[in-house]
Amino acid sequence: MVIVAWGAILAARAVSAYHHDQRGLAALEQVKSNLGPNDLTSSGSIQLLDQAQAEFASASSELSSPLFAPVTILPVIGRQLRSARALSTAAGTVCSVGSTFLTRVHAVLNGQHGAGPERVASLRQLAAITASSSAQLAAVDTGPSAGLISPLAAKYNEFVSQLDDARGRLAKASAVTGVVARILQGPETYVVLAANNAEMRAGSGAFLDVGAANMSNGSISLSNFTPAGEVVVPTVAVTGDQERNWGWLNPGRDFRNLGLTPQFNVTAPLAAQMWTAATGQAVDGVISLDVAGVRQLMTATGPVEVNGQSIGADGVEQYLLHDQYNGVTTTSAQPAGRQDALGTLAGAVLRQLQGQTTDLKSLATAVSGAVAGRNLMVWSKDPVAQAAWVASGVSGSLTVRSVDVSLLNIGGNKLDQYMDIHVTVSTRPAGSNTQVTLATQVSNTTPPGQSQYIAGPFVGSPEAYGQYYGLVAANVPGTATGVSITGAGPTAARGGEGPTWLVAAPINLLAGAQQTVTVRFTMPGSHGSMVVVPSARIPSEQWTANGRTFDDSKPTTITW
Repeated sequence: MVIVAWGAILAARAVSAYHHDQRGLAALEQVKSNLGPNDLTSSGSIQLLDQAQAEFASASSELSSPLFAPVTILPVIGRQLRSARALSTAAGTVCSVGSTFLTRVHAVLNGQHGAGPERVASLRQLAAITASSSAQLAAVDTGPSAGLISPLAAKYNEFVSQLDDARGRLAKASAVTGVVARILQGPETYVVLAANNAEMRAGSGAFLDVGAANMSNGSISLSNFTPAGEVVVPTVAVTGDQERNWGWLNPGRDFRNLGLTPQFNVTAPLAAQMWTAATGQAVDGVISLDVAGVRQLMTATGPVEVNGQSIGADGVEQYLLHDQYNGVTTTSAQPAGRQDALGTLAGAVLRQLQGQTTDLKSLATAVSGAVAGRNLMVWSKDPVAQAAWVASGVSGSLTVRSVDVSLLNIGGNKLDQYMDIHVTVSTRPAGSNTQVTLATQVSNTTPPGQSQYIAGPFVGSPEAYGQYYGLVAANVPGTATGVSITGAGPTAARGGEGPTWLVAAPINLLAGAQQTVTVRFTMPGSHGSMVVVPSARIPSEQWTANGRTFDDSKPTTITW
């Protein structure tokens, strides 16, 4: 009877520990689903972490009872008990570290921020907080891992995987914040490319205005933006994949010819060379900011004044993509002397960001959204800084798992705002491998009554009003084989492009017309995944895969 009673007490404590763990896990799930920049400055996530920590501490306490001492020495059951107890303790420690981290970040982000040196000091403080939390997580002991029963082993592996992910994210965040502080401290010079999404390239808008930003002591001094077509660039030679795939479009001669590859880490170094060749000014890096990125940043700055007109975040896309071109007529696609308003407005936004009224909380939210959609991209010639940009997702680089469909405007009009794109992904077995099909439907929805500058036709051009001439380009994972493209004109580019394979072909769409371009390739094995790279288009591309439709405003993983 004593043994039975002892067993019953152990069972009751074990069940109690299980329920405490489940409640702790439920609180953690709520935290994981709310980890945007806004949540870093609210008390909700901190309270949930404190609640989870208390639950895990209770579970660990239940399993640490002296009544369990005889069980812990048993070879099999004892190992399960020690592992469960260690996991509860580790989870509690992680929650405690997380709560302290968010509390300290909360204090910095919601504190008073001056411009210049004070903002650099705040960034350095955030870097130190993140590094400290990363070090604490690195010391967490997750207990024994060998010889666990299947359910416990699965929970152990899941916890360790998520812990490793948290450690990695904190390490990356610390590196990125430190790099941003160092760059703002300066002195450093970055070329700034203003990309207009009304005329698209691969993964970005066309770079229609260009300027320079000088960083020093926490402040940014911007030169006036110059229309890209007016920057006289001694031709800079392109090499490697870019020369083989896109050399026929002379990307090293004109900033508007850049962006032919979605690899900003390839485009940006060429842009830096072109700027130096044109101005003699050496640069440390390149920043790309497009219309959607300006809109995101304006949620932090508030309205700005451009040419006597106040423009806010809600109306900036309509103004930059459409309204600035109302009534503009021209005899060519790229008239000399006309400055795209994007450069002026982007400059005003970047200058206003330095004001006393723009806090780090608002800025973090704005930058997070812009980075996710490739609306803000950064490259640095410094390997340490560039590694931080890659880790943070702001580098615009591709990986061996990337898949991307781009529609490149080579007609010089501003019709991309009227090109609706829907990519349907389908898979089927191909022996022991998988054949993947990307069916890209492009619809030209150009309405009547648009200005000549938007919809043409330009004098001397054979195109009709609203006619779109461009290239459908697809980057597919580097492990793919047998890449083909059908439904368009003769293949214009094919071959390796960084860690991916590229194939591209022209389309010519009249207003109201629709065309489907199909790309097929084979992936190794019967199961796999690939990550959709945002196109930065406005409106976003629509993708359908596995019965789910989503837009490409942020990276999305497709599995099969």
